[in-house]
Amino acid sequence: MIELFVQSFAAVRGVHRSLLQRARTERGASMVEYALLVGLIAVVAVVGLIALGPAIANLFTTSANCVNTPSAANCP
Repeated sequence: MIELFVQSFAAVRGVHRSLLQRARTERGASMVEYALLVGLIAVVAVVGLIALGPAIANLFTTSANCVNTPSAANCP
C-alpha cells in the first residue's frame, strides 16, 4: 500500500513539475502577441479596403472602359 502511494506521489509530482515548467516559459505569451498583431493587421486591412474600395473600383472601371472603347473621353 505504501509503495502504491509513493508511486502515485512521484507521478503527481512529475506532472506538477512539468506543468510548472510549461507555465514559466514565455512561449504562450509570444503566441498571444502574434495573434494580437495578426488581428490588428487584419483590422487595418479591412479599414483600408473600406476607405479605398470605391476609388479602386472606379480605377478598374475606368481602365475597363478605356480597353473597351479607346476613344472615350477620360482615356489618356
